[in-house]
Amino acid sequence: MLASALSVLGTSGLSKLVAAQPAPISLPNVVRFYTGLPHQERAIFILQQQINQTTPELLQGDDIFANVWRDSPTLLGHVNILNQIAPGDRSGSDPLTLALSQVQRSPGTATEIELLPAPSVESPQMVMVSVTLSGLLDDSVAAQRYRFDLRRQDTTWEIVRAGRQNRCRLGRGSQTWSSTLCT
Repeated sequence: MLASALSVLGTSGLSKLVAAQPAPISLPNVVRFYTGLPHQERAIFILQQQINQTTPELLQGDDIFANVWRDSPTLLGHVNILNQIAPGDRSGSDPLTLALSQVQRSPGTATEIELLPAPSVESPQMVMVSVTLSGLLDDSVAAQRYRFDLRRQDTTWEIVRAGRQNRCRLGRGSQTWSSTLCT
């Protein structure tokens, strides 16, 4: 069947057939052009189900997307630690160095760092830095996750929000990321 279709179309018809494939969906465009039409509601419902089945943590109330979307003055689900950072230590020339200087790391502690620039990688005006420490030498805390939101003013970066979460050892409190203390 395909061979007969190709012989009828020829090579120019094949390029038109390939060019007719729909373009991928851009989430910024989904938000920009959303008007609540029934087909849009169904598509968003399907996307929600797919996210819940594959990576449900993406839309948790305390995850990166949720906190950035809300743009709240605090980080939901985090202990606010901004007031624990001296005002003179909240600004610097490099956002990653600035954030890491606020995290107490012991030698040998596994450290995972995530840096998300916005609105672009080339010229970010804001950066979110997430630092996760695991394998802690603590009998109740299994891991800690820090989150720093930084905003650029000319060539200086400033921490505008800072938070910390814990994941407790089995039987010592919450097994998911939480602002509650481990016992």
